[in-house]
Amino acid sequence: MKTGLALAGLLLALTAPVGLTASAAAAPPPLPGVVEVVLEQSRVNTVVGERLTIESRVLNSADAPTDRLVAHLNVASLDGVYVDLEDWSADVTREVPPVAPGSSTSLSWQFQAVNTGSFDVYVVLMPGGDSTAGTGPLVVSQPLHVTVAGKRTLTAAGSLPVAIVVPVVLALVAAAARYRIRRMS
Repeated sequence: MKTGLALAGLLLALTAPVGLTASAAAAPPPLPGVVEVVLEQSRVNTVVGERLTIESRVLNSADAPTDRLVAHLNVASLDGVYVDLEDWSADVTREVPPVAPGSSTSLSWQFQAVNTGSFDVYVVLMPGGDSTAGTGPLVVSQPLHVTVAGKRTLTAAGSLPVAIVVPVVLALVAAAARYRIRRMS
């Protein structure tokens, strides 16, 4: 009995990878070059807090119009810094109406650099029509490399004069007002 179970397990282990390889090979290949998304820039240097706008174009080089598409903006850190996409942009997903054969449509994306470091920003297109949603293939733009530098802010050494001068000025204004009131009475 134990020998039979061991043999069945061995047969299952030997055939499972073959089955997975066969089903992956049977999947339809993506259609490169038919629909593509292109970013107008390839590199940007900025500072934390700066707002940026990038342009992308969805190109259809096929002989037929596309179905409705969904475009999604993504930001990936190349330094391992956590990226909260909602902090970078409130508008990361767009519906793209069908694109006629041989034509294109443009999309503008606005975002704000909120972390220092090195990032890649890219757009993913996916089928979004009633009959094509979830069928793939996905189309991904080339990345826009964004380098974000820190922004100099007031340091403790720079704030010390302000912390001393403001109370002194307020005290002088209060003393002058009090002197003036006493003098009038």
